[in-house]
Amino acid sequence: MNLMHSLFTSTRRAAVIGAGPSGLATARWLLAEGIEPSVFEQSADLGGIWKYHEEPADGGPAYRSLRTNTSKHTMAFSDFPFPDALPDFPERAAVMQYLHDYAAHFALTEHIHFNTRVESATPTSTGQWQLRTRTATHSDTQTFGALVVCSGRDSEPHIPCYPGQEIFHGTVLHSARYRTAEPFAAQQVVVVGTGSSAADIAVELSKVAGSVLLSTARGAWFLPRHIRNRPWDHQLTRLGARVPYRLRMRILRALVLSEYARLGVTDQLRHARWPLPEFDIWKERFTPSSEILVQIANGQIGVKPGILRFEEHEIVFADDTRANADVVLFCTGYNTRFPFFDPAQLTSEGNDIPLYKHVFPPDLPKLAFVGMVVVGGPLLPIAELQARCAARVFRGAVNLPPPDQMRASTEQQRARQRRLTPYTQRVQLPDYADELAGIIGARPRLMRHPRILAKLLLGPLLAAQYRLDGPNAMPQAEQWIRRAPVSA
Repeated sequence: MNLMHSLFTSTRRAAVIGAGPSGLATARWLLAEGIEPSVFEQSADLGGIWKYHEEPADGGPAYRSLRTNTSKHTMAFSDFPFPDALPDFPERAAVMQYLHDYAAHFALTEHIHFNTRVESATPTSTGQWQLRTRTATHSDTQTFGALVVCSGRDSEPHIPCYPGQEIFHGTVLHSARYRTAEPFAAQQVVVVGTGSSAADIAVELSKVAGSVLLSTARGAWFLPRHIRNRPWDHQLTRLGARVPYRLRMRILRALVLSEYARLGVTDQLRHARWPLPEFDIWKERFTPSSEILVQIANGQIGVKPGILRFEEHEIVFADDTRANADVVLFCTGYNTRFPFFDPAQLTSEGNDIPLYKHVFPPDLPKLAFVGMVVVGGPLLPIAELQARCAARVFRGAVNLPPPDQMRASTEQQRARQRRLTPYTQRVQLPDYADELAGIIGARPRLMRHPRILAKLLLGPLLAAQYRLDGPNAMPQAEQWIRRAPVSA
């Protein structure tokens, strides 16, 4: 048996690390391409970051009240819509049910090995991947024709270090340990960060805590969940993406400020000294949250700059003001780690992984990463497109460029993004979705669909758009797109 035949044959089986949304999408599309997936999940349930347990050690980083920050329309996989009865932004339990239903519908659960940790993943001399796994009772070693890493970016809580932190008499926590607000009743809490977790948790705490201060070094734009009575991400349209960038930013900024005015918070936010950075979706953080705007405006949440230092009972901020604190809760993200890889083969310094098209490492064949990007919008449809690309490549239906060309292309892309954003893994809709779809020939050919052209240009970017044309085209895609609302 020659090497090429061996590689083709062995690619009938692929390993997938992680059974979150990205791992489920990957398993679904490997099966569609005739490749048998073995999904290794270290916990007892699927769901990834959407898993919840009262004890943080037994679940994911989800808190009890977590809900989506992208709408059910844009978040859904291409062939599995969320139930119509759900609100625009479903709660965590509804998302978990959706993922369980998706796994059942596509018969994925039978391919998942729960409570199984991948200890090592090593490329072999024949172009395969050898995985050593461990359960509570035994270890095992298997060889696969390909490997897809879907373990997520949220691997290890990141807590910054500040002078005096070691003498602070209060409690220092990361949002990964937060579950509910009740344990913080009557306490003085400083929440650090401006992402979705910081916004949600600060709002919850403001209803029971003695005081809540939100500390931010740069500020952020909080996007009202609805703009002009539509979910905010329905503004991410194909037509909008064709508008020159600076003009597009001016239009979006005007829309956001009009919602601020409608909520009655514009002057109050200015009085509260909430910093509004440059309106640039590449450079700055945009966090969907309507509630926090109101809570800051009415004084239920105070605003402070970044932390300068800790003292025994106080926090000193960058403007030399200080505040008593019982708890400092860091909502400062995660460090991405791949403990199953030899660091000499692949590392993630600064959460930055050099990947061709954000999926394929140029020098490690038969390996792909799904769901490792930071998306200006919903992750699930992007993970699905990445999974489709990986599955088509592993089946041999799509050829990647030679490694040197992939390296050059990847470095050019990273250099471009460094000029635009501090986050080299950040991508924007629909540009990146179209780029992935172009690899597999699934980019929608708009003029072939005149009956839904207005929806394609003015409606939300649904994953079903990438089932209109090319491989795996879906007859009901037009019908689902026709039902979607159109932005005003």
